[in-house]
Amino acid sequence: MSKPIYYDSIPKELQRLKITQKEAAKLLGLSLSGFTSRIASDQPITHWMIYGLANYLELPKPKKRRRNENV
Repeated sequence: MSKPIYYDSIPKELQRLKITQKEAAKLLGLSLSGFTSRIASDQPITHWMIYGLANYLELPKPKKRRRNENV
């Protein structure tokens, strides 16, 4: 069984990522109407697609330098 993905809604998650539904659809290789249809169907695969997209778009966290690390 998969872990649940926590966010209010897909549109709000896209807003948090600062992309439009049209941009998200293009990144996922979907038409806008196909993407909005998937959002409306509320299937788990759509949530996983958004989860993957969020991980792809978010900036990586900078690595912490160790105190004695040489440059």
